[in-house]
Amino acid sequence: MDRRYPETNNQLSTIDKKVSKEIEANKNVMPKGKFIPFTKKQEEYIKREYLNKPVKRLADEVNCSFGRIMRFLKKHDLEIPRSVIEKRIQESRRQKGCVPFNKGKKQIDFMSKEAIEKTKATRFKKGNIPHNTKQVNGEISIRKDSSGRFYKHIRVEKGIWELYHRVLWEKHNGSIPKDMIVAFKDKNSMNVIIENLEIISKEENMYRNSKMNYPKEIIPSMVLVNKLDKQLNKLQNG
Repeated sequence: MDRRYPETNNQLSTIDKKVSKEIEANKNVMPKGKFIPFTKKQEEYIKREYLNKPVKRLADEVNCSFGRIMRFLKKHDLEIPRSVIEKRIQESRRQKGCVPFNKGKKQIDFMSKEAIEKTKATRFKKGNIPHNTKQVNGEISIRKDSSGRFYKHIRVEKGIWELYHRVLWEKHNGSIPKDMIVAFKDKNSMNVIIENLEIISKEENMYRNSKMNYPKEIIPSMVLVNKLDKQLNKLQNG
């Protein structure tokens, strides 16, 4: 260090610190473009065991990635038969009749006291409420049903949600009769206003959603005809 140039010395000291930090940060990182090939012993082991062990286990044993093993197999024209893959999939699944190792046991029977103590930090506490819980009755939540259609739900009590369009209809018109449903006039399930709701039979709803795409005007008549046919059949059959 040259005492005649203190400013230069300070700059060099700062640069040295930065370089030291970069070296420390990259100490355990493989340089880009560098590649450590398998040893002969590793190659022989992979070729010998690739049909006997799952690829992930092989990768762990030779300390590399799953993809590295797959590329090695492809390079050497080594293919895992589909039957072997299917067998491994089946063996990895829980088999029918399999009994869990901890069935009928208390936690103390299969865990150490230290392990049990660690689990306490992540346990649900009594009275725990999820962070996204809606706190007020009347709050609306939009959810998708099994068909992929979205509907609005309303909280009526803690943990109890009902379809908003049904609650709105009952508020204005009373309870919904059996075998009847509340439908949307414009077929938009997000447009939940009383003017857009109507009550129809499940049968009429079936015709409305039929692939035949019947005109809406004739569907009530079709329902009535169907009811008459059923009544005639009953009378004819005694």
